[in-house]
Amino acid sequence: MPESPPSTESLILLLTRHQEALFRYIFSLVPVEADARDILQETSVALFRKFDQYDTTRPFLPWAYRFAYLQVQKHREKSARSPLLFSEDVIDLIAHERTHIEPQLDERLRLLDGCLAKLTPKDKELVTSRYALRQNAEEMMQRFDMSRRTLFRNLEMLRQRLHECVTRQLQTEGLA
Repeated sequence: MPESPPSTESLILLLTRHQEALFRYIFSLVPVEADARDILQETSVALFRKFDQYDTTRPFLPWAYRFAYLQVQKHREKSARSPLLFSEDVIDLIAHERTHIEPQLDERLRLLDGCLAKLTPKDKELVTSRYALRQNAEEMMQRFDMSRRTLFRNLEMLRQRLHECVTRQLQTEGLA
């Protein structure tokens, strides 16, 4: 008995589960976050249109990456008048390498979450404000009552501590 085509509900579940990884992939190929978010939406539409062709016996994410890559290429063609930061060859290389290192990147993110949990509440709030909430320096200087120099020195120190924590965890788990 032939397998029925995947349902729209299946696509929604897969997109929801893999949205962050798909966005990270796109953002690694496109330097502007807003463009990457637009491309993610276009990729989702393209996936919806072709989802009846998806082979459910194969992993979803590599299949979705191919669509994202094509959407990045379309975006580059539309933006041809804008100066490109990367040549076509570099984009191809980044896309190819990204798919190979995805498991290591996911592992680093997992370890980063653990390292963030070890920070003091104030330090965690500082990191979250800057990198998750994307607050600008002026807002943060006012909110945390810090000079620009102190703010950036603290952020640099926290980035270094988090990097060292992740590196130690990788070594401890034998992944480095």
